[in-house]
Amino acid sequence: MQYQTLRSVSDNHLFVVCRDGEFYETVPENVRHRGNWQGQHRGELAHLAMPYLIDIEEQGYALVTCEEAVFRPEI
Repeated sequence: MQYQTLRSVSDNHLFVVCRDGEFYETVPENVRHRGNWQGQHRGELAHLAMPYLIDIEEQGYALVTCEEAVFRPEI
């Protein structure tokens, strides 16, 4: 199974990680409205860093705030 990362265009420090193709199904409306979202990266769920994987399993998505140059979703 694949994941996707998206970056907020209005806040380039805000990222969402979710299962590929499930952004509108799993990310709550209040988070989706925090920007226009730009797709960044796709990969295998098995390669995700554990904190992001745990968030996806528990709530369907991970919301990450960090510098764009520092954001690395995979281990």
